[in-house]
Amino acid sequence: MKFTLPSATPDHWNNLLWALQAPDIAARFSLPWLPASRRTALYQYFSTADIRSRLAPQLMERLSQVTSRRLGIYFENLWSFAFSHHPHYQLVLQNFPIRDQGKTLGELDFVVHHLPDDSVEHWELALKFYLRVDNFWVGPGLKDRLDIKLERMRDHQLPVAYSPIATDTLQRAGVKLDRQWALMPGRLFEPLIDTTNLGAPTPATPANFWWAGLTQFLSQAPEVCGASGTHWIHLPKTCWLSSLAGQHPDNACTPNTGESELKTRLEERGPLCVALLSQQGEMGRGFVVPDDWHRRANQSLPADISPLISPH
Repeated sequence: MKFTLPSATPDHWNNLLWALQAPDIAARFSLPWLPASRRTALYQYFSTADIRSRLAPQLMERLSQVTSRRLGIYFENLWSFAFSHHPHYQLVLQNFPIRDQGKTLGELDFVVHHLPDDSVEHWELALKFYLRVDNFWVGPGLKDRLDIKLERMRDHQLPVAYSPIATDTLQRAGVKLDRQWALMPGRLFEPLIDTTNLGAPTPATPANFWWAGLTQFLSQAPEVCGASGTHWIHLPKTCWLSSLAGQHPDNACTPNTGESELKTRLEERGPLCVALLSQQGEMGRGFVVPDDWHRRANQSLPADISPLISPH
């Protein structure tokens, strides 16, 4: 039998709702995280049926005009749309550069006017997905680490907004900041230990997000594939946000026979994000990485192992 891996289709409105309410992945780290009450207010407004009916076509139109395929740009467009349509917000500046004699010192993601308390706010956003390697959280592409990103946001991205040059630049634009907020939703993926992690979440693994090398995935996936109508589906980057619902392709799923196809895809495109679906919805998701990914990830880590940053 032939291994098939159909691709999921993104639900942009569900992604918007996910972006508005998803918790920060390292909320214990000292940053000015947006209060949960503000997230709830945003989510509640856009989750009503009438707002979705009226604004979903406009979101689709907006996203259709975005030429970049970068996930960060997609995420920013979701938030820009929210700021532009929520009655409590006015979008003032987006991706505003701070320059000194032609050198870019930084860029402010968003400056918004929060109308209920008449305050001007600087927002720094990041959408991040990390795989646990020893005591570090590492990006699938091995070009990013959670500890480095958090420290950069704390030590550079937020402080630059209050530098003398930024203050002067903003003043010329008619803007004076009252406060700052940070947001960093995403997902953290643990190493796959046994086949129970591939199935339905358990009290021990409520999130059920995992990563595995290709050989390990192919040896364990058949244990759950096809059981009770389950099947695998590939998640393009725009499907990394909200959980999947209502996508049940008829393709037979036999990953133990698709090693060459998967290996080629991993070599050409890097780690693949996949989800296990049943008739009840998404049962879990993970990253399938090349077999040498763990070795290369370890080589990229510093020799002095620092404490793991606890999620949430």
